[in-house]
Amino acid sequence: MRPSLVRGREQMKCSYLAVRVTVLLAAGLAQGCSALLPRSESETEAPWKTFAEVKRTYDSIEPGRTTLEELKQLGYDQDVNPNVTVLNYTDVLTKYAPNAVRDEYLEPGIRECIHMLTKCIGYSLEHRQIRRDRVGNFFLDVVNFKRRTAVTGWRFGAVVVVVDERVVHKSWNGVPAISEVEQNMNPLGPLQDTIGSLIPMPN
Repeated sequence: MRPSLVRGREQMKCSYLAVRVTVLLAAGLAQGCSALLPRSESETEAPWKTFAEVKRTYDSIEPGRTTLEELKQLGYDQDVNPNVTVLNYTDVLTKYAPNAVRDEYLEPGIRECIHMLTKCIGYSLEHRQIRRDRVGNFFLDVVNFKRRTAVTGWRFGAVVVVVDERVVHKSWNGVPAISEVEQNMNPLGPLQDTIGSLIPMPN
């Protein structure tokens, strides 16, 4: 066999081994660098730290018995809790009876609110804790080829209607456990935005 062919094969083997070693090192480094990916957390200020806590407080509110003062002590106070919004009579009417439905189709507390007009007031609460963690391949994320974001947390909302200093109605909505994954793919990586800006928009 010619010496030149032998040297060529040896060089190919060395190149192949070098590529494999480089790939393995890059993969190991990527796993270690994933901890460097950005993380963010969004939390509204409130006396509750978990969904169970805020739901337990809501469950303790009793229409027909809980007073406005007691409601505020539970955290539904716009002067203390920035997540509480005060709803006037018109706001409550728009939310629960937008199409002037007949009284018999409304909840008793809402009927009482409509009849009492300006003596009716609502307290709307919106509270959330959301965490966003970028996960996945560190290098693909850094060069903007592929970005995966894990979204976790919880969200709770409630409306409490008060007439003459007494709770007459309450309702709630929420998600006890948010678990989502957002994924963005950019085939051109860091050039995606640049190329996109150079493409003329149709008239």
